[in-house]
Amino acid sequence: FLSISILTFSSLSSDAEEMKNTDQKSEAGIRHLKVPGFGADGRISWELHANEVNFVEEGIYEAFDLVLKTLTGFNQSNVKSKKGHFEPRAGKAWGESMLEVEGRGFTAEGKKWLWRNKIEKGEQFIAFQEKGKVIFRETLLLDELDGGKKEGSRKDDQSFKTLTQAEYIEVLELSPTRNRFLLERNVLVSSKDLKISCDWMEILFDKDLNQTSPLKSLGKISKIHARGKVNMIQKGRSSFADELSINTLKGEAILQGNARVEDEDYGIAKGD
Repeated sequence: FLSISILTFSSLSSDAEEMKNTDQKSEAGIRHLKVPGFGADGRISWELHANEVNFVEEGIYEAFDLVLKTLTGFNQSNVKSKKGHFEPRAGKAWGESMLEVEGRGFTAEGKKWLWRNKIEKGEQFIAFQEKGKVIFRETLLLDELDGGKKEGSRKDDQSFKTLTQAEYIEVLELSPTRNRFLLERNVLVSSKDLKISCDWMEILFDKDLNQTSPLKSLGKISKIHARGKVNMIQKGRSSFADELSINTLKGEAILQGNARVEDEDYGIAKGD
C-alpha cells in the first residue's frame, strides 16, 4: 500500500392512526392532510403533510405536494416531492419524481426515492436510485493537519461546499452520534482543491453531543472509504488505486491495490 499525506485535508416505525387537519374530502381524495408518526416513547417523530391524498389500497395512499418532516434524531430534515406513496403504519414513503431534502449541514436530491423511519441498521433512511446528489455545507478537507481554517471563519464561505454525485445514494442515522452517506456507481466527489471518483464510497460523520448546539451541524467527518477504480486529484498530484481509506484526524490517505501517485514535484511512486 501507499501512505500519503493530504496537504489540503479538512476538516415509516410509526403508529399513525388518524388523519388530522383535513380541510375537505372530495371525489379526488382528501385535501390538506397531516399524518403524524410516533416513536417508541410516544412522541411524534415525523409528520407528513400533503395537499391532496388518494386511497390506493389497504394502508397505502398516494400523496401530491408532500412534505415530510423528521423531528427527532441526527437527520432532522424537511423532505419535499411533487408526488409519492406512503404507508403510515409502516413508517414508509416512496416515489418516482424528484425528492428534495434539506437537513442539518447538507442538502440532497434524487429520483426513484425511498424513505423509511426505521430499518435494521438505523433510523431516518433515505435512498435515491436515480440522479442522486448531496451537497455538504462544509468541505470534506482540512487545509492543514491541525484543522486549517476554523469552522466559524468559513461558515458563510460558499466556496467550501462539497458536491457528491452517484447513481445510488443512501443517507442513514446509524446512532445518535453517527451518520452515514453511502454512494454507489459513478461516484464523484468535488471539494476545494480535491476531486475523488470511484465505484463505491462511504462517508461517516461523527457528532460530539457535549459541544455547543450539537443539533445545528452534521458533525465532523471521521472516515472516508472508497473502492473501485479510485482516482483522487489534488493540486499538483493525482493518485490511483483499487481502494482508498482516509483518516481525517491524521490527514492521511492509504491507497491499496495497484496504487500509484503522480506528483508534479516528486515524480511517480508505486505500491501494492
